[in-house]
Amino acid sequence: MKAEIITSGTELLLGDVVDTNTSYLARELASIGVSVYHHTTVGDNPSRLLEAIQLAENRADVIIVSGGLGPTQDDITKDILAKHLDVDLVLDVSSYEKAKIRYNTDEVSIGNYRQALILEGSEPLLNDVGMAAGIYLEKGDYTYILLPGPPNEFEHMVSHHLLPRLSQAAEGEHILKSRNLNFYGLPEATVAERLNDIIENQTNPTVAPYAKNGIIEVRLTASAKTISESEELLDKKEKEVLALIGEYFFSYGKIRLQDVIFKKLAKAKESIAIFEVLTDGATTDYWSRDLVHDEVFKGGLVFSAVQHANTVFNANIEENENPSKLLQNEHYALEVKKMYQTDYGVAVTGWGRENLANKKPERKAWISIAMPDGEVLTKEVDYSRSQNPARWLLSLRVSDYVRRVILELPELPERN
Repeated sequence: MKAEIITSGTELLLGDVVDTNTSYLARELASIGVSVYHHTTVGDNPSRLLEAIQLAENRADVIIVSGGLGPTQDDITKDILAKHLDVDLVLDVSSYEKAKIRYNTDEVSIGNYRQALILEGSEPLLNDVGMAAGIYLEKGDYTYILLPGPPNEFEHMVSHHLLPRLSQAAEGEHILKSRNLNFYGLPEATVAERLNDIIENQTNPTVAPYAKNGIIEVRLTASAKTISESEELLDKKEKEVLALIGEYFFSYGKIRLQDVIFKKLAKAKESIAIFEVLTDGATTDYWSRDLVHDEVFKGGLVFSAVQHANTVFNANIEENENPSKLLQNEHYALEVKKMYQTDYGVAVTGWGRENLANKKPERKAWISIAMPDGEVLTKEVDYSRSQNPARWLLSLRVSDYVRRVILELPELPERN
């Protein structure tokens, strides 16, 4: 089976919205043996969307369109496909009844009525998150699939309703199964160098390293007749990879550095809080997103200057001397632990505002962890030679240091 993914939406072409749906769907389709050879993005334009669908019919068996199923006039996907295939739009009663319950009315709006329409002869794909029904239609030599654009609705519908349906049609195909290994602490070039022999001699599974926002992802992809066979191939290749760079491994898939920390703390029924100054609050922001264990991360304080921080936790330490900054940061770690009544307190002092005219800026930061027994561990990091001393890189460094301390892992050599 060959598929083509079409994403519809002018906001995608303008760059106002980043398309994450295509990459997610392509990976999921590969895992059930459906190959994707082309991705297309078009705006909310009837003639160009029709042209994209017709072009896809020349090179794919499965045409998947994401977006354009909403309640507004520029949501045109169903109308265009219905006209192209010469089929009517009919009411999906279950989606219509859901809208009546959702809005507590017997007369839903015209927009919500439109969202409950599907192509005649199609199977509705349930939208457990939003209101627009998805569509699965086999007609002639093609399978047409329409999915909502919002990523939370899209991913849920794909994983819970589309993949099981497509898997039935893909039976007998070779299964492509991928496994993503996440590493922190090595540059992409070093990872590629260490894995060079594996990469150059790869057959099945394949091995491919990618750099993603400071994290190195190594993707293993195996082809086999069954899932169990592909898992065996992946297990064997994973052991080879970890034998070479295993000390930098921290998770699989979408599990982030802080997720590893919070999972460990949740299991131990422990908690953590953070204090930041001169960092733009990068780590607090990083840790606060998509919390699974909100009982673990109790919160944090962020300050733009030491004098402001000292209005809360007065360290009575001169801020311009590096040894004093270390003592000051350890003081903050103990105090934030006390304030939030947590088991661990983390403090980060950064380098403050950048001075781009300074060719040799001092970009030092201090990371302190107040332990449950009152001991304070501190790490000094130096980004002065780094070409990219971004705040989010510091947040990764903080997260990895905290992870290694809490999981009692050995510290790795310092790298900029």
